[in-house]
Amino acid sequence: MNTTQNLLNSFLIVYFYKIENELNTTKNGLETIKFQSEEANTDEHLKKYFQEFLLKHNDLSGVKLKKLAVKIDSEEHTIYIENLQPYRITSVLLPEQLNAEQKKSITESKKSVYTSPDLYLEITDGVNIYFESVELKSTKDNNIPGSSVQQVSPFEWVIFVKRADKKVLVTTGFYINSITEKLPFPDRSPRPQVGFKTLLEWNKKYRKVENEVLTIENITEVNNEKIKLLSDWQDFLATEWLEIIKSEETRNSEKWFNNAIRKFALKFLDYTEELTELDKKELKSKLIKLIK
Repeated sequence: MNTTQNLLNSFLIVYFYKIENELNTTKNGLETIKFQSEEANTDEHLKKYFQEFLLKHNDLSGVKLKKLAVKIDSEEHTIYIENLQPYRITSVLLPEQLNAEQKKSITESKKSVYTSPDLYLEITDGVNIYFESVELKSTKDNNIPGSSVQQVSPFEWVIFVKRADKKVLVTTGFYINSITEKLPFPDRSPRPQVGFKTLLEWNKKYRKVENEVLTIENITEVNNEKIKLLSDWQDFLATEWLEIIKSEETRNSEKWFNNAIRKFALKFLDYTEELTELDKKELKSKLIKLIK
């Protein structure tokens, strides 16, 4: 990653830390927002709220930090906050405000068809212009279905809102750090579960402030487990189903399809009992060829 990209990423780490603190420690009006559905990406009122809020709080002014330290496994990189002060957000676009060129750029950054980000940030360092997409999520409890597996960008920024009767809490971070490692049985495109508490707990464990230094720690092994879920969700589900078959007792809050999986396993065992060893090898070979 080049120096310019490092500086941009560093700005965003400190910036989202800053706005999270501001939202959680000041009267901000979030409790008055009308939430239209359980999933934030259809919440037009929430999008407009953050469009205005991010433009109003668009730089690192007021940040009481001297340095940012980013740890990636055993390596640590440090940068002084004063080097990030030139950066500021110059525009926050809603999906309907994106032009054709911006949509093309977003499409090229994803593996699937074009999907509109909840917010699209235009950022400048005083010389160059950059763009970052932001996902908004909101929940009354904790866990909700996330974006479909083809649309997820693991290192996209997410603003996660938890709303209660009298208080609204906010946590921010990379999308990957909100994934709970649970993949509900898909009715259409799989949607890995995301959780407010999951992201909150990640921040508590891997984001620290001490002596005016903000330290972020990224563990490659932890990230790889979740990236595996996104890159090969079929294998993830198959492994989970195998555990259901191996289990010696039913679980609390059983999923509706667990018994269907058990019944399929029984039928498959009955079927394979009648096969010769050669038949079993041919069946395995055929299944491998049919997997796409």
